Amino acid sequence: MRQPLHSSPRRARGLSLLELLVALSIGIFLVGGVVSLFLASKRSYTETDRFARVAESGRFALVTLGRDLRQAGFFGAAGLANLTTDPDTGVVAGDCTAPADAYGFGTYFQVVRADGAGQAVGCVTDAVPNSDVIVIKSVRAVPLTDGARDNRTDDTGVINTPEAINNQRVYILANTDRGVLFRGADATPPTLLAGGDVPQGEAWQYQAAVYYVRAGNAGNGNVPRLSRKVLGWDAVNNRLAILTEDLAEGVEQMRVLLGEDRTLDGNVDVLVDSTQVVDWGRVLSAQPNLLVRSIETEPGYVDDRTYVLAGTNFTPGGSFRRLVVSETVSMRNSVFLVRSGF
Repeated sequence: MRQPLHSSPRRARGLSLLELLVALSIGIFLVGGVVSLFLASKRSYTETDRFARVAESGRFALVTLGRDLRQAGFFGAAGLANLTTDPDTGVVAGDCTAPADAYGFGTYFQVVRADGAGQAVGCVTDAVPNSDVIVIKSVRAVPLTDGARDNRTDDTGVINTPEAINNQRVYILANTDRGVLFRGADATPPTLLAGGDVPQGEAWQYQAAVYYVRAGNAGNGNVPRLSRKVLGWDAVNNRLAILTEDLAEGVEQMRVLLGEDRTLDGNVDVLVDSTQVVDWGRVLSAQPNLLVRSIETEPGYVDDRTYVLAGTNFTPGGSFRRLVVSETVSMRNSVFLVRSGF
């Protein structure tokens, strides 16, 4: 009987040192590639995120500025020459100086340059040195009436539509012939009944703002920002005052390019900066130029670029990502006044 054939046992064999080293080398190479790809992706994401934040801050700043610039010089139905101030308006705490004084609606738009210490128009003391400061005055485009426009039986002379007069605000009561600036809390506000101060008038909430680039300091994390001084209500001291509002972080410089009509034909003839304007009543357009930077520095990055804002070069340096944003805004009320011959 044939005996089954038995194969000889195989000898157990491990990896040689050389094979182990090769395997480790390949593994390290693959892991290194994955790590490098991850780090590159993270770095790209970080840069994109920072640029997105910078762009978003710049876009918000321009939208806010543009809205007020388009409204500058609008005071309801009355023309600028027919506006007066009620004698009971009193003083505004911390008021700015001309051309930014709160009730000085005659200068409804102007751009001034902060000095080397960051001071301008009396109320601004912490601006970025030699940056532009924009003064804008107007009324909100929502009139308040006594309801007579919709219902003549409600012609009582009391403002109540769509809301009543607020004692913490300032208004201009205007019709097509005249207008009076007054506080909601005035003891004897102007009247709007027939034979009154402003017959059939409408009340428009008055607003005054001074936009500027606020320098970074220890209190705000050393981050510059677009800020504004506004006429508002000081709830702590129960009074009208000039208040400070921060709008957009990372804005570190502002210069404004202005379109002026020097031939009095209702069209822009020259583009100048704030120090070259001949007649502010003939400025028909404004182009704010903002230099916006990231909030955090970027390790290993050096910004050696030169940025041009309204014809002026800036080389800030450092390790921040930066972007220049600008928008040209038509000063439509100035255009109307110039072309109408006022």
